[in-house]
Amino acid sequence: MLGEAPKVPAEVAQMPAKVVALSDIEGNVTFLDAALAKLEISDANGAWKFGSNQLVIVGDSVDRGRDVFAVLWRLYNLSQQAHAAGGAVHVLLGNHEQYMLMGRVKSVNLEHAHGALRLGGLKSAFGADTILGEWLRQLPVLVKIGPVLFTHGGISPEVAAKNLTIAQINGAMSGYWRGTTAASPQLEAAIGLGGLTQYRGYVRGKEFNLRVPTDQDVSDVLKAYGASTMVVGHTVVPKVAGQYNGRVFAIDVNDDTSATEVLVFEDGVARVVDFGVIRHVDPQQVTTLRPIMLTDSADWRALWALVTRTHELTKVPHPY
Repeated sequence: MLGEAPKVPAEVAQMPAKVVALSDIEGNVTFLDAALAKLEISDANGAWKFGSNQLVIVGDSVDRGRDVFAVLWRLYNLSQQAHAAGGAVHVLLGNHEQYMLMGRVKSVNLEHAHGALRLGGLKSAFGADTILGEWLRQLPVLVKIGPVLFTHGGISPEVAAKNLTIAQINGAMSGYWRGTTAASPQLEAAIGLGGLTQYRGYVRGKEFNLRVPTDQDVSDVLKAYGASTMVVGHTVVPKVAGQYNGRVFAIDVNDDTSATEVLVFEDGVARVVDFGVIRHVDPQQVTTLRPIMLTDSADWRALWALVTRTHELTKVPHPY
């Protein structure tokens, strides 16, 4: 029995005794299960054992890996159990959740894509009329726990200068899924190229030809939201580390060459923990190219699927 749908935690919450932050799971359920067990967030059966503490998944739980459905069901079930225990699981949308709900297939694992196709395609498999699709469309892009902001890419100085509230940004995101797609500053912050799920300025910004924020920029961003710290994922780093004098933590270590570290807040104090769980990221799938064979029915089916998906993408509201 699935029971009642998980209650999405408050987007602004008090800091509990302990918060664990993970990001960029990307369909890797083997890593997720091992990490939750090692961190004593779940028990041997995968059930919540973290009490009134909180887990934050800082975006990009989907794409690339083959076990997207399994990852989302784990987080869905844990969210139910955490709420019942007085704790919380904050699952944030990253750019890949946004892509998936729009039907973009560029970074989708081929086996997962095949499974989704059997359910009518990605847009149907995660449609608003499905359990997971309805839940995903309620999730935020930004939460604040105590004085700490969590968001997938980061709040740029330009976004912070617009004086948008957390509720306005998250409201624009959920409104978008309900059909409110007219351009606005808050929607641009939620889903635009310089918005919270896409921004890379704080981490390797120069590599992406972005202006790297100054210390004063960081101070202004944090002041705008009454925060002392911001936690971001999105861009792979060699180790979990505090930048800007510990005010911005980059936690995307979704690479087997990166450290096996996780960010933990204990009584509000940030601590980097090496918990020894290797990601075992699947190698990039090698694609072999050959000319299309018009006499092969499988090639015709693949061609028709490509045309259909391209047509679906033309329905995505622009500029988003």
